[in-house]
Amino acid sequence: MDAKTVNFEKKTGERRSRLAEPIIGTNKVGPQEEDDSEESDVNIAIEYSHQKFPDCRRRKSLLSSFRKKETLFHASDKQFVKKIFRSAKALRDEQERQQKIHHFVIHPFSNFRWYWDLLMVLLMSITLLLVPLNIAFYSDQFVPWFAAVNCVFDAFFIFDIILNFFTGFMVSSQDEVVLDRMRIILHYSKGWFVIDLLSSFPLDYIYFFVHGENTFDATAKAFRVLRLAKVLSLLRLLRLTRLMRYVSRLEEILNVEGAVIRIVHLVLIVLLISHWNGCIQFLIPFYQGFPEDSWVMINGLKDASKWEQYSWSFFKSMCHMLSIGYGRFPPSNLTDLWTTTLSIMLGATFYALFIGNMSTLLLSVDASGRLYNEKINQVKEYMRYRRIPLKIQRRVLEYYDHRYQRKLFDEVTILSEQSHPLRRAILQYHLRSLLSKVDFFSKGDSEFVDDVLEKLHFEVYLKGDVIIKAGSRGDSMYFIEHGSVAIEVNGRVVNTLCDGDHFGEISLLSESERRVASVVAATTCDTYCLSREDFNHVLKDYPAMRQQMSEIAQKRLKSISGNESEDNTVAQEMKVQNSALSKSTGSVECIDL
Repeated sequence: MDAKTVNFEKKTGERRSRLAEPIIGTNKVGPQEEDDSEESDVNIAIEYSHQKFPDCRRRKSLLSSFRKKETLFHASDKQFVKKIFRSAKALRDEQERQQKIHHFVIHPFSNFRWYWDLLMVLLMSITLLLVPLNIAFYSDQFVPWFAAVNCVFDAFFIFDIILNFFTGFMVSSQDEVVLDRMRIILHYSKGWFVIDLLSSFPLDYIYFFVHGENTFDATAKAFRVLRLAKVLSLLRLLRLTRLMRYVSRLEEILNVEGAVIRIVHLVLIVLLISHWNGCIQFLIPFYQGFPEDSWVMINGLKDASKWEQYSWSFFKSMCHMLSIGYGRFPPSNLTDLWTTTLSIMLGATFYALFIGNMSTLLLSVDASGRLYNEKINQVKEYMRYRRIPLKIQRRVLEYYDHRYQRKLFDEVTILSEQSHPLRRAILQYHLRSLLSKVDFFSKGDSEFVDDVLEKLHFEVYLKGDVIIKAGSRGDSMYFIEHGSVAIEVNGRVVNTLCDGDHFGEISLLSESERRVASVVAATTCDTYCLSREDFNHVLKDYPAMRQQMSEIAQKRLKSISGNESEDNTVAQEMKVQNSALSKSTGSVECIDL
């Protein structure tokens, strides 16, 4: 037994004897000493285990590596996966459920599947572009680099088929992810397995290598076999169905806007179909041996470069797809005639779909603007029907333009659908300028201010509108966000209020008194109104704010009464109203505007 082992056993024995001693008197171990002793024992134990079991550290590293690989196939912690499972706990439960499964299975929302699907989308997109080019423009040639690329891609797609037998699937109707091996196999076998196999199995190369020799006319048969093999490679175009499946899966995961996705889909499909159509436009004259009246011979493209041949073919296809002409020359034989007719019919269909989806997208992008225009048209028709004077019509349209800023929202419904904290956060941000301008809000209790904000109602007054009329009973107060108002007593302007000021607060404190001053909008004003009923509902929890409101009203009284000291009638009305207010609030003299 070496020295380190003896030292560890000795310290362990001392540790046990020390713990066995009664914790009294001088035998008591202090907290710091206890922690140092435990840390020392742990370090000795680790050193001893590494010496006694030299493979322990390596096993731990392998286990950690295995766990990392294992989590690669489990449900990911990405944000879009959390949205699918709705909560972090549900996601952890799903990960634990997969860990309890003894056989190997790939979660459809795992990191591995996410990156693998992106790779498949890239490979399938390249395949759908290269296969028609090879068939149309290289039908009489064997291109080694293209054959190598095809073999590599086919290997990836066959491996993808194997992975699909180990990848779970989601049942949307039940919000359930199926991870059972037998159900996965049955689901894929009954679904897309046959089409995926036909699009991935290299039948063209098998046919070419089987029938490419053993003939007396090797050259002629080689060309014939090569062309047949090229035709068999058309099966690879079935990968378009797989591409659409993978793209749809990525759309569900990313939760992208539906209208935008439809437009992107349609544009990409139109370009892909135009590419295929261009290849077909050249392939048909090629298999006919390039007749003299074919469009290829008329344009002098038989011996042109491949790039020039493809460019003119794609141009001819786009002319048909967009229904803008026949290309450089109209068809001059029956085959070109029918090819052009079918191409134009196909193009007209996609063109109509493109215009329809684009119109839907534009309407959905500016939904609020569309609603505003519909509302304005309805208002105009109503005013014409009621024969409203032009002057009033202009004021009505000015009101709508200023209030809604050409955007119409059902703000009450939108805010009512939010949770209470979220609604408060929206209101605090939306009314931040009002909060900073109004001393009543900036210096008030934060909880009281938040409750008041939820009771405010937005109102717009045009220049010259009478907001408050003297002699009327008041039931609300107003906060000015933008604009200015004039305070009038007996036709004379005694004060002017602007951004951040408020008026009409006495009506919230005294129900019996009438207003003694008029308030007229000097400019177009954005105001927020607070009714007496809503204010009293808030004051139930904040009684101290009533006294503060009375003090503010008192200051305004002194300002107005100083300007109107010569009018005895108004002064007498002020005294009567202040007396009633003092009885209801216990404050000193005040006046309601």
